[in-house]
Amino acid sequence: MSQHATTPLLKERDVRIYLAGRTVTELGSRITREGLPLVAVIAAGATAQDLGYMAAMAYVAALVMAPLAGVLADRRRRRPLLIAADLVRAALLLTITLAALSGHLAFWQMFAVFGLVTGVSVLFDVADQAFLPDFVGRGRLEPANAALNAASAIGETGGPALMGTLVQALGGPLAIGVDALSYIASAVSLGMIRRKEPLPTVRPDAGSTLHEALQGARAVLGHPLLRPLALAIAMQSLGGGFFDALYEFYALKDLHLSPLAIGALIAAGGVGALLGAALAPRISRRLGSGPALIAGAVFYAALTLLVPFAPSTTIVAFLFLFAAQFFGDASSTLFGFGEAVLRQSSTPSAWLGRVTGAVRFFGNLVGAIGAGLAAAIAGSFGVRGSLLLASAFLFAAIPFLLAAPVRRQILPPPQDAAHFAT
Repeated sequence: MSQHATTPLLKERDVRIYLAGRTVTELGSRITREGLPLVAVIAAGATAQDLGYMAAMAYVAALVMAPLAGVLADRRRRRPLLIAADLVRAALLLTITLAALSGHLAFWQMFAVFGLVTGVSVLFDVADQAFLPDFVGRGRLEPANAALNAASAIGETGGPALMGTLVQALGGPLAIGVDALSYIASAVSLGMIRRKEPLPTVRPDAGSTLHEALQGARAVLGHPLLRPLALAIAMQSLGGGFFDALYEFYALKDLHLSPLAIGALIAAGGVGALLGAALAPRISRRLGSGPALIAGAVFYAALTLLVPFAPSTTIVAFLFLFAAQFFGDASSTLFGFGEAVLRQSSTPSAWLGRVTGAVRFFGNLVGAIGAGLAAAIAGSFGVRGSLLLASAFLFAAIPFLLAAPVRRQILPPPQDAAHFAT
């Protein structure tokens, strides 16, 4: 057990610095996600079709980077990877500001930067998931993941609003420049951490990047606990792809909600996620890790039904979607918290990068398929029918979680060294 395992997280200087940097990163990530497409329209004249291409590029970048990120995170120290990812994202975003100031900003640059930033963000996320257990100690994974979920919820709540404020006050390209500074601040905070990170274990079976990425996928699919978790995430991503593609269109065109109302709904989801992050450790202790995770998935799926069943009356429709966002994001955070703890607890440190990269790859692949199917199915069955099907996919994740290894997991499991040694 780590010498820090019994010390409250926030009493440690390094942990406080790390969490502050992660909060800044989460804000920056949301600003990038919302802001780059917005600036592409305002400053580069992007069309709706152009934004569709940008979204597709983001999925492709995430798919390509996830397995590569897993291999890199297992071959190298993770903290330098996190710092490098922050600095690369900052440099990429600053090219937009500089191009705009010189009068040479074009859509192709926005397109390329959006894809590259998305890919580098996947590297950051995978390396961070692998970094956490050794940094805080495996005995404190629950409070550490709860704190990270809180940082993510702060980003979800404040990032889009901050982006809108920056664009309004400074203009799009300068707002992106401020976003770049958030990544530099995150890199500085990571550099201030004093705790030494151990060198990665030299693996005698190390091969090509593809070989090691496939090792991670086989390890996940062959593990009795990780496999059902990964399959459940894949089904959730399939339904999530539908919601990503259709939710805002549905709210605007079918329910006649204003952009301001939709922004309020997104913010409500962030507040709900913050509540979920605060309650997740207590619920997991009360119900057990596996049952709490299952409860989160069940409530999340059930609450998404409020979206396709929302009535056409604008005020009532807003209330339906508000409940789906607030309570649904709280439930989704409960599931995500439990999944991360079980995955990190059962996986040896030397495998965490590849395992996390494999899970991210499966989720991104199926999410891209869901987003692609959504447009075709919506044309035949309507947007409401397509969103109802999306909820059905979320319910389809639950049988995988009812597998015995998940539902019987009361405490976070020990490392499964025997599985990963084979």
